[in-house]
Amino acid sequence: MEIFVYRGEWGLPSIDYECSRLLAYLKFSGAKVTVNFNGNPFSSPNGMLPYMIADGKKIAGYGRIVEHLVAAGIGPPTAADRAENVADESSQHATQINGYMQYVQENLHPYFMYMLWGDPKNVDTTRTVYAKRIPIPFNFYCPRKYVLRTNDITQSLVGFSLEDSIEFHDVAEFQHNAKTCLNWVAARLEESRWFTGDRPTEVDALLYGYLSVLLKLTLPNNVLQNHIRQCPKLMQFVDRTTATYFAKEGFNSFTASGHAGNGQQKGTSTGSPNDTSSSSSASGGERSEKSGNDTTFHTGQQQDPDDGPKERRKRYILCLVIEVTVISYNMTTPETMMMMIIK
Repeated sequence: MEIFVYRGEWGLPSIDYECSRLLAYLKFSGAKVTVNFNGNPFSSPNGMLPYMIADGKKIAGYGRIVEHLVAAGIGPPTAADRAENVADESSQHATQINGYMQYVQENLHPYFMYMLWGDPKNVDTTRTVYAKRIPIPFNFYCPRKYVLRTNDITQSLVGFSLEDSIEFHDVAEFQHNAKTCLNWVAARLEESRWFTGDRPTEVDALLYGYLSVLLKLTLPNNVLQNHIRQCPKLMQFVDRTTATYFAKEGFNSFTASGHAGNGQQKGTSTGSPNDTSSSSSASGGERSEKSGNDTTFHTGQQQDPDDGPKERRKRYILCLVIEVTVISYNMTTPETMMMMIIK
């Protein structure tokens, strides 16, 4: 199995919350999966990352990928693993985890998406960050998918379109729900190292995906970043998870030239921070949390079979054809047609 994600920035393993969430899930699970940080969203079935190639088939999106991993017996350890009545404890724990994740997604996700892809002050910055991780010419329109997804959220939940004037962007309830959710998470982390106790779960993977991007991405109007900085436990959670599980995969373009030549992802060795060989030489109590596994995180020299030079050339030509068609269609307006008839 090989998973394709966006390369990271700001010391994070990925710039994308869903990719970071999946990477954390893999780390917590000790999964034997190869991760390619040079993913091309145009090669994905849904035009977005992450996606996975397993048994010759492509699976796109966090939810479907995790379903496949769970079916293969891959997932973070739970408290039920140590319980005597495993069946009952496992069912109860899974229900509780799903409830936590649903609450976070319902309350944090809408404003998170609006802040990155809907706020007129921020959208150009976010688009630029993603465009730098996507090959030309796909970087011109692949980020548009995130804008459309955000537009669906605002239209369905609060009734305005992103194309409406800014005075109609009523996101006060979004913002209130997001801050309330962050306060609740911070209170939970006051009581324990991880969200549900002394071991990370899928909830922690979800939180890392959101919090890492919110904390590290610099936006002109990042309300939630300011809120997180007022919650030390949230900042410690992000820094601890990054240092413990992504010491090698964390990427920073400003320092990459000194480590990886052409700005490729750091940590090109086949061992991950979770490998036994890596943890044996690590120092500090947090490193002892790592369990041995054969996960491989690499810079992506192995290309997707559908992302070779010939395939990219074909898609480039297709893009040009589509652009010419769109331009021709836009020129053929009713007024233009009337002028042609008159002539």
